[in-house]
Amino acid sequence: MKFKDLEYFQQLAKLKSYTKTAAFFQVKQPTITYAIKRLEEEVQTELLVRNQSHAQIQLTPAGKILAKHAQNILKELALAKLEINHLQEVQVRLGLPPIIGNFYFPKVSKALAAQQLLAKLEISNSGSQELYQALLKGQLDLAIVGMMNPLYDDQIEILPIAQKQFKIVVGRHHPLAKQKSVAFSELVEEKFVVLNEQYIHPKAMQKLAKQAGFTPKVIYQNSDLNILKGMIKEGVGIGFLVEIAVDEQKDELVCLEIADKNQPSFHISLLSRKNQPASVSQQVVQQILEENLLS
Repeated sequence: MKFKDLEYFQQLAKLKSYTKTAAFFQVKQPTITYAIKRLEEEVQTELLVRNQSHAQIQLTPAGKILAKHAQNILKELALAKLEINHLQEVQVRLGLPPIIGNFYFPKVSKALAAQQLLAKLEISNSGSQELYQALLKGQLDLAIVGMMNPLYDDQIEILPIAQKQFKIVVGRHHPLAKQKSVAFSELVEEKFVVLNEQYIHPKAMQKLAKQAGFTPKVIYQNSDLNILKGMIKEGVGIGFLVEIAVDEQKDELVCLEIADKNQPSFHISLLSRKNQPASVSQQVVQQILEENLLS
């Protein structure tokens, strides 16, 4: 069975037209016709309902079954090609969300530099959910992500790194700065400057707000952590950030514990794909990450 024949068949099943399928692949129509005939000979049954009009292609029950499996076969084939090609590559593709990267990467950079691996790293900075999906698709080799709940996935090797807490962050001159903790319900009149939907912070804050029974007054959202910390410092609003996002002394900010029960946590994990052949460089990078992140 030729994989190209499967590609032709899958597209024909989608477009329901020989003409459109041939145009899609920029081939002549008989190329598609012969591909379907080869597949029918392979599976020893008709895949298409033959009629004289040929106005629109219809699949037989066997054709519908093959179309369903062809999609998975071609998806796995594309992933296999990526993995095979990557074995020849020197670069190691590492996903790092900005907050996690800023906190953890300096801790491992010395060890990576000692093994002359810094130049071999191709780092992607994005939200944890986007990096997780990229890892599933074979576009990343490793990723360090933060999720609101522990992650479970049969396709992913998951190494829990740490569990961090969310904090209410205020400027040093804010009235709340004198407190060590605050209940979320006490913040009903406060103005918030927060990270946008690229981060999990909005979902975590929504969970606390729902428990407290009010909608926070969000006056500004941004993906730039430094801008938000500067605004909090100037008293424009208060923030809701995971604890590793703030260095109280350096940022001149105050972090307050959240007193609420059943509050969300920030679960940090190192992810890699199961059963993916790893280059020597990737193996060494992964070992360094595991040793230094857990120490």
